[in-house]
Amino acid sequence: MEIAVIDQGPELFWFVSNALINDEQLKLKHIKDATIGEKSILHTLPQIVIVNGDDGDLDPIKFITRMRNHVFARNILFIVVTANLTVEFKKNLMFAGAGQVFYRGKGFNPSPTFFASMVKWFLTYKAPDPAVFEFKPTTFTSSEAELTTFGRVGWISSTHVLVESNIDLNPGQTIQCKNSLLEELEIKNATLVCEEKNKIGRYYQYANSLLCKIVSKEPAKDKKNLENWIANNRDISKDKLIKIVYFESDPEYREVIKGIIKFDKHYCARGFASLEGLQEILDYQIPHLVLVNRSIILADKAKFEAMKAFVKNNFCYCVTYANPKLTNEEAPPPPLADFEKDYDFAVHSPGFIELPLLESMVQKLQLKLNDKLKADENKIYFGKHSAYSRINFISPCQIKEIAISGASMSLPFALSNFCACEISSPTFIKANLGRSQFFRNFSSKAGEDSSSIYHRIIFMGQNVKDNASVKETIRSIGEIGFEEWLLKGTSDKV
Repeated sequence: MEIAVIDQGPELFWFVSNALINDEQLKLKHIKDATIGEKSILHTLPQIVIVNGDDGDLDPIKFITRMRNHVFARNILFIVVTANLTVEFKKNLMFAGAGQVFYRGKGFNPSPTFFASMVKWFLTYKAPDPAVFEFKPTTFTSSEAELTTFGRVGWISSTHVLVESNIDLNPGQTIQCKNSLLEELEIKNATLVCEEKNKIGRYYQYANSLLCKIVSKEPAKDKKNLENWIANNRDISKDKLIKIVYFESDPEYREVIKGIIKFDKHYCARGFASLEGLQEILDYQIPHLVLVNRSIILADKAKFEAMKAFVKNNFCYCVTYANPKLTNEEAPPPPLADFEKDYDFAVHSPGFIELPLLESMVQKLQLKLNDKLKADENKIYFGKHSAYSRINFISPCQIKEIAISGASMSLPFALSNFCACEISSPTFIKANLGRSQFFRNFSSKAGEDSSSIYHRIIFMGQNVKDNASVKETIRSIGEIGFEEWLLKGTSDKV
């Protein structure tokens, strides 16, 4: 497992090396130049990239956005270490895809123990070890709060919207939302009612795709406004109805693949360097076309068996291809006829998949799956760069506990592990933390009653003052109790 540290100077790399000194499985790489760093990252695809957010030659927001838009680099996790922890900067880093933000000021570095725990969590965030962070919570008897998290709009019609998000709504559950198009059309009190979950896979990098009905204060008027807007703006629709998944281990050819994935085409693509987690990838993406280098199949035939069942049960075509660069002269790959015999569910191209061949495949898929994938003229499909594609989800919640590393809260639905969120609460003001704090969800489980889900959440982007305020809050509540602390004045705050 590799971790790359991008920083002109040596200090950040030294800090990371010392914090992770006891983990011999981690390979650390120091990259001093951002341009070289980008090429190196795309070559090796490390699990984690740690960035100096104050490096004048690297804009961390633009850098992370660019990297996470690369077809093969979308699963890399980013940590930013910075002295700039304004609310707006933290929020923009979160939107860009930063996994965590650490404060590093003059004479102050993050806790090496907490930093090491964070890295361990990043490497196993889908099924984290509960003991990776010390969690000694102080209980809040009653603390009302509001959660905001975000997602993407796939398409919108006059009555429904397809969204992708890290919230886990079941059919029938509702949630409030904010979206610039709904605000522009003055659609008030917009609420989404989930009708289907994860039926078509994901186009973006969120845990769930949700088909939702739009409910508003004036449904007849709002439906008409949406109908008119859609009719007048069909030219902005960017439907990408076909999903492609690549499996390619050669870094140079991965860059060729990136070059042939065209932004203005009716497909989206995601790439991987190996077959590790193939079944999970297929179930998540539900692709229509899988392109895989035959050398990868030879390296892991057992994992490739998942492809056979998937093709049988889904509208999906699998195409294998050859990369002559990866041919082992001492042990040449089996002839094409053997692949055609052993994997008769797939199509086997003798060479590379170049742009004309890819577009020909996509056109044939569109014709073959026309009834399933037809773009509805009564919908607008937003591109990922459209301002209308961003959507916020808002829900009341209750803060249950607070600890040095984070907190816990209760919600009527689950959040996926690693979900980023902003939580606002008067209790945070009382604790001298400001109204809002940023978190990532660590884990979820059933709550005290059937209508609630308990979430353990980790602070994101705390500075020295915030950390001291949390410690003082825990100390004070421990001494006098939560109710007495709420009634107490604020003169003794840190």
